[in-house]
Amino acid sequence: MTAAPATSVPAGPAHRIPYVTLWFILVGALAVSLLLAVFEHTRLAAALIFAIAIAKAAIVAMYYMHLRFEPRYVIVVILAALACLFILFSGLLLDIVHVYGG
Repeated sequence: MTAAPATSVPAGPAHRIPYVTLWFILVGALAVSLLLAVFEHTRLAAALIFAIAIAKAAIVAMYYMHLRFEPRYVIVVILAALACLFILFSGLLLDIVHVYGG
């Protein structure tokens, strides 16, 4: 029998990710979002619900899609795409406000 080369990578996951803990955090954030729906200050509640949704999306992208362990250029490409999306959405929003009033 021959021994494995010294440069081989051991089998198994490279990173331990606490999926169950992250799932409980996401469920807790969902519960907070649902509780905010009955909040009397609707604008503040909507802003907080959107902030929680962004945080949940970041958790899913970083851990469940394994972007946290990707090279930095992958994250830069994703952030550039989000910046382009924001610019295009801002231009569309200005047109909607102009046509339908604000």
